[in-house]
Amino acid sequence: LWRPGSRRLPLPHGQVERKSPAPTGLSRFRSAIAAGCFLAGVVIIGGVIGVVLGTLAGVVSVKLVIKLDDGGAAARRDLLAAQAPDVADLLAACLASGASLGVATREVAAAVPEPARELFASAAAHVAMGAPPSEAWQAVRAEPATAPIARAVVRSLESGSALADSLSACASELRDVRKAQVEVMAR
Repeated sequence: LWRPGSRRLPLPHGQVERKSPAPTGLSRFRSAIAAGCFLAGVVIIGGVIGVVLGTLAGVVSVKLVIKLDDGGAAARRDLLAAQAPDVADLLAACLASGASLGVATREVAAAVPEPARELFASAAAHVAMGAPPSEAWQAVRAEPATAPIARAVVRSLESGSALADSLSACASELRDVRKAQVEVMAR
């Protein structure tokens, strides 16, 4: 437990303190949901049994909300899947105009909205620092929607093939995949 006047030990060099993100989605309302379940048990059943069952219902509801709520990750994945073909086209256009990969990635990151901005800004920063291609594009490769872009970039950098053409083909493929996903969701 924290005591007034106590001091925290400094973190070892290179480590950053990580704060848990603010709850999103249904998780923001978990206290209200638990209180509602508790009050429902007390009012509907009444007495000691109502208090016990209301408490159990509150605890179970909070656990279910935390387990079922993904904190907006699904919406982020869908938005990223919608942005991926445009990002690949923008990268291809920048590279076809003669820009280097670092400049193209930085400019595309500045031009697109979140969540693609964060991923490609990270890649641009790693490229600017001279990181190896596989390491620089690791965050982009970790997302299923943008993984084909990262694979095309890394493959082109390692083999020396034309990247603009690969990214144009990748954009077309990503559009086809997204179209198929939207059709499945519509059905």
